[in-house]
Amino acid sequence: MNGQFDIEALRKELDTSADEKYRSFHLGLCKTSKLEIKGVRLPQLRKLEKKLIKDGFAEEIKKFEPASYEENMIKALVIAGERKPFADKISDIEAFIPLVDNWAVCDAFCSELKPKQSELGEIYEFVNKHIYAEYEYEIRLSVVLILDYLITDDYIDKVLKMLYKVDCSYYYTSMAVAWALSFCFINFKEKTLVYLKNGELDEKTFLRTKQKIVDSFRVNSDDKKLVRSLGQHNI
Repeated sequence: MNGQFDIEALRKELDTSADEKYRSFHLGLCKTSKLEIKGVRLPQLRKLEKKLIKDGFAEEIKKFEPASYEENMIKALVIAGERKPFADKISDIEAFIPLVDNWAVCDAFCSELKPKQSELGEIYEFVNKHIYAEYEYEIRLSVVLILDYLITDDYIDKVLKMLYKVDCSYYYTSMAVAWALSFCFINFKEKTLVYLKNGELDEKTFLRTKQKIVDSFRVNSDDKKLVRSLGQHNI
């Protein structure tokens, strides 16, 4: 793919890298993708992302319409992985959000973003703008950004308040909130316990949060016992 960007060459490379066994496995994990899943593993997609950025094709990738889950994943990784300030990525991210239709693309995008420490304030403002949206994966993306980057001394009080206001009526937002709260508990146990005890979480998200905490290898047996004992409305 040197010289001019060739989408057909990219698609041929994806077809060559596809693994039918992995495709069958991933279909079971990623059920909400509206696009065909070919079965290309994430490490290979990350290699393609790096090459496309290195070869100067980021703008072309951002403009084309993905025809497969893998192409959509590459688009997500390129937008997140470009070497430019987060502020300069925001318009591309917001244009991409409607294309996020599964947890894997959402979470890989957030992981690839890797903002600088000095950009965490901008990440917080972005999250605050999008976390109360109506679209399931716009909400999840915001929650996973919290999980990946904002469970810190500077932001823990703010993000705990955010997480308890999130619309958890969607399965994948509820799971993301439970996941994020489990990390809040690991890093800021006492602060998180206050929120777990206040009874504001819906029952499913509350139970999922408890399970995530209990399942964690980073939580000691005494704390797991404490969490198991928590009732939603009687503490």
